[in-house]
Amino acid sequence: MNTKDNRRAKTTCEKIIRAVFETMVNENKPVERITVREICEKTGINRSTFYAHYRDVYDVVEKVERTMANGLTKSFLQKLDSGGDLESGFLLLFEYVKKHREFYRLYFGSFRQAGVIDVSWDLLQDRLKGLSYEHFGYQSQTEMEYHKEFFLFGMTAMLRHWVDRDCEESPEDLLGYLLKYHNRK
Repeated sequence: MNTKDNRRAKTTCEKIIRAVFETMVNENKPVERITVREICEKTGINRSTFYAHYRDVYDVVEKVERTMANGLTKSFLQKLDSGGDLESGFLLLFEYVKKHREFYRLYFGSFRQAGVIDVSWDLLQDRLKGLSYEHFGYQSQTEMEYHKEFFLFGMTAMLRHWVDRDCEESPEDLLGYLLKYHNRK
C-alpha cells in the first residue's frame, strides 16, 4: 500500500516537487500556467498518482513553502529555546538555508515572492504574541511594522543573493554582514 510515509510515496512527491520548480525556473513559467498533465508527463506518473498527493500545482508549492518555513523557523527557534541569543538563531537559520540551497536556488529562481520567509515570520509571530512593541525598543506599533517589512525584504534579498552565489560565504560571514548593517544607526 502506498502510504504517505513510505519511500515510494516520498520519491513520487520529490519528483513532483522538482518538476514543478524546475518548470517554473527553466521555462520561466508562472505556477498558474503549469498544469497537472504537464507535471505528470515530466515525471512519468499518472494523474491519479498526482492527485493522491496534491490537490493541484498550487498545493505542491504551498506544501513545500510550509515545510521549508517550518524547518527554517524550527532552526531559528531551537537556539532561542535553549537559551541562545538572536545571533546564534540567525546562524542556525543561515546554516539551514545553506544545507537546503538546492531548494532555495529553485525557489528564489522561480520569480515568486519569498513566501517561505513570510510563512516563517507568521510562525514566529505566534511565539511573539503578547509581547508589545516596547519590549523590542520601538516607539510605536507602526514603527515596528515598518522595521519588520524592511527586515523581511532585506533578509529575503540577502538570502537570494547568497544562494545565487552558491553560498560561497560561510554562514558566519553572512551573520557578520547582517550584524554590521543592522548595528548601524
